[in-house]
Amino acid sequence: MGARRDKQTGRGTGVASAVVQGLGLALLALASGATMVRAEPLDLQDPTARWIDVRFEVSPADEPGRLDSRWSSSRVAYLESDPEESIVHIRVPTDEIEAHLRTTGRDAIPGSFSDFVWTLDARTGHVLAAELRGQVRERFSLGPIRSSALVEIHVEMTTRSVGGYLPGRGLLGMQTNTFCAPTRPPSDCVSVDPVRFDPQSGYVNAVGSLVAATGLTRIRAFSPLGEVQFRERAADAPERAVSGTSSKDAVCSAGFKGSCWADLGGES
Repeated sequence: MGARRDKQTGRGTGVASAVVQGLGLALLALASGATMVRAEPLDLQDPTARWIDVRFEVSPADEPGRLDSRWSSSRVAYLESDPEESIVHIRVPTDEIEAHLRTTGRDAIPGSFSDFVWTLDARTGHVLAAELRGQVRERFSLGPIRSSALVEIHVEMTTRSVGGYLPGRGLLGMQTNTFCAPTRPPSDCVSVDPVRFDPQSGYVNAVGSLVAATGLTRIRAFSPLGEVQFRERAADAPERAVSGTSSKDAVCSAGFKGSCWADLGGES
């Protein structure tokens, strides 16, 4: 009987080991599968029109020049290319950019934003233009008076020029960082170097300004929206239908060479 129990115990242990081993192999297979479908850095040379992923770096309000520190969750964007011109257009839809702004504490007015349109040179990785327009509700104070106002914002950025900011220059109780050019006075301008698209990581840092205008004032601040990471969508990511304006009909700026198809007017 003792011998049989030992055999049974040994058999039971063998079965348990096999089960554990099987589970381990299954977990390894799942892990391998997850690795296989994990999103890769954006292939800027692939001309296929497709949905891709984009993440925004969210720097502290008082340190807009801090790089690669804290990243947002992924948003979707649509890529279209012009292989003959080696130009790539990436369009972050209105609802995606509005949702991102709300996660950063901005009261984005629903339906007021354009698509966030990026135009890149596929050969050099330079951002020729990245532009956005919309409205946010900002709270401000003037002495004991506290109120809010609709603010029109216009963002323009590129990697072909250097920009910077003057720290701690608020206005009407709002946290702003005035845009400045490091090559000109004042000398306390904090320079932020642009970084062209990196094909190994999908990282890019476009530098530029955010013009905010109300009936009370007009501010040209350093834009916090230029540091992003573009990645291919994972194979198991949910589909999204193409909607909204084409990048060719989106707002653009004549100030950036090659970025405009239509002059829609407005503040520059």
